[in-house]
Amino acid sequence: MNKTFLIGLLILCSCSQVTKDKNANIATKGELDLRNYDFHQTVSLAGEWAFDWKNLNQPGPTNPKPKESFIRIGERWKKHFQGTGYATYQIKILFPEVAKKNIYALRFFQTGGAAMSIFIDGQLELELGKVGKTKEEMIPTRSSGTVLLPHPNAETNVLVHISNFYHDDGSFWYPPTLGLYKKINDQIFNESIRDALLTGALIFMAFYHFTVYFFRRHKTIIFYFGLYSLIIALHSISLNGDSLYFLFPDVPYRLAFSLSLIFYLAMPSYLLFLYQRFPENFSNSIISFFIITCTGLFIFVLVTPSELGSQTTFYGISLTIIGLFYSIICMFNAVFQKKDMAFPLLLIQIFLFLSAINDTLFLYGILDNFLILKYSYLSTVLFQSLVLASYFTKSFLKNEILGKELSLLNESLEKTVILRTEEYKEAKQIAEDANQWKDKFISLVAHDLRSPLSTVYSALTMITDKSSTEEENTHILKQVFVILENAMATVEHLLNLNRFRIDKGQIHLQFSENNLIEIMRPLANSFSFELNKKSLQLDILLSETTTVYADTSLLIEILRNLIANAIKFSYPNGCVKVNAETNQEFTEIHIEDNGQGIPRERQTDLFSNPITSLGTMGEKGFGIGLKLCFELMRLHGGGIKVYSDGRTGSKFVLEFPNGSSNDKIS
Repeated sequence: MNKTFLIGLLILCSCSQVTKDKNANIATKGELDLRNYDFHQTVSLAGEWAFDWKNLNQPGPTNPKPKESFIRIGERWKKHFQGTGYATYQIKILFPEVAKKNIYALRFFQTGGAAMSIFIDGQLELELGKVGKTKEEMIPTRSSGTVLLPHPNAETNVLVHISNFYHDDGSFWYPPTLGLYKKINDQIFNESIRDALLTGALIFMAFYHFTVYFFRRHKTIIFYFGLYSLIIALHSISLNGDSLYFLFPDVPYRLAFSLSLIFYLAMPSYLLFLYQRFPENFSNSIISFFIITCTGLFIFVLVTPSELGSQTTFYGISLTIIGLFYSIICMFNAVFQKKDMAFPLLLIQIFLFLSAINDTLFLYGILDNFLILKYSYLSTVLFQSLVLASYFTKSFLKNEILGKELSLLNESLEKTVILRTEEYKEAKQIAEDANQWKDKFISLVAHDLRSPLSTVYSALTMITDKSSTEEENTHILKQVFVILENAMATVEHLLNLNRFRIDKGQIHLQFSENNLIEIMRPLANSFSFELNKKSLQLDILLSETTTVYADTSLLIEILRNLIANAIKFSYPNGCVKVNAETNQEFTEIHIEDNGQGIPRERQTDLFSNPITSLGTMGEKGFGIGLKLCFELMRLHGGGIKVYSDGRTGSKFVLEFPNGSSNDKIS
């Protein structure tokens, strides 16, 4: 895309308002020798013309004697005299012998604030405005004109009266063009077509962007670009006096002059457009300076006489060139930051800047080249329109994509709401079940406390019996201490349930490394009464260094439940084994008994559907121990498994994740 922009800019650079003749035919001391010129192209009457300041020489039927004073066409009066006044320009053209067989034309271009009278061999052929020796006598114009030269003499004298009291930079600005009538006519026609297309395109782009802005008021970048397009469209009309006076024959000079300087307002609107596109790269204070300065300068042009207003031309052009240079610096920064569309806009800035420099040097007679500014207007508007179109196309596509994504998001949100509602219902049910488990667990602990308390009561009653011996009383007291220690541990774990209050959907756990052998020894002692009652053996097959990363209280609670469960379903004179294995991911604790086993069909929902079962000696329970262990293991991020052939013995495996974990688990 960047290559397309560059190629387009180079093509448009080839356009010009004034075709510059590349031959060496230049007037010298008031005479232009074209006797050896074949007129295959038009020729510019550039060079030295006879000049008479503050004098309107009367034309005669023959070529008068050349004056000793000469001046180059385009050379400003103020360089030698003053900016306003009147003078006579005269040149003698030497045609080839074949000239009498052809029809020629002489084309004169507009000169701001001037009036001209053109005489050919003493005959008045063309008047542009009205020449006068004072401001009151003359009528200025900005129009151009053509003089027909049918079968000219071998020596043809061209005399021009020119007066200028309405522009501070008076002169014969542009050299006339001489050529065959057909070529001159074709040149005028082609330029008229180009100018019409140029102006029409600019006006169309301006009103197009104003219309778009009407429907998208929040996009001020569109308004500023439309304003810029309108300003340069009006300036473009003023650059071609033929188009302006053809459309409006009676247009006042004052209006035409104001339109010629309306480009003062182009730079503020253009900088505002760029600022809206790249706000990080342009300074708001600098843009405000251009707005105030350029607008104030144009207001001065509107309210003061044209000869005073024309003195601002240099300052207006300077501000325009400085503004373009500033925009180039800012765009270089945007390109360095890899901003979207920055590089094409930078090329446009450089092209505009070079065009402005070229036309300024040509206007002041420093560079003998050609005018390209008004064509650069069209190129910049077209390319910037493409940039804007690309920008808004991306915005529209983005909005379309966002619209589709929003639609999909709404559908997803609806599904999510339905899913979350179901999850909420499920969570509510789980919470209700959890409360039931807690109530049952408390009931279980109360039941377990009632039994040791009854035993203690009975033991104390026996001690008070006077028939018991001292040795019997000592044994009873030792058993009472063991029973009370177990009861106190049970109460402590009951109080620990207060830690599991839900806080914002999360349960707080206190993780630490626990030495298994240190946990199991006191736990094994707490089951001494139950083990002795059924003559069971508890084998703790653990290494001294085996550790588990878990919440200590919950670990004890899980082990207590599983060991109690193993004792409950073990036959008398049996064995309960506890061992551990460690791998890369988990530390596994195995609790195995050789009791009555668990039926296979019962194993599938053992942890989710608690059922009360009697032990091998008729022990009762609430049936919530295994489900409680399952939930406590889930809180640790681990799991619990059961292995049994359904006839003899069961093996429960606890899987605790290794390493550190979060302090909160949802």
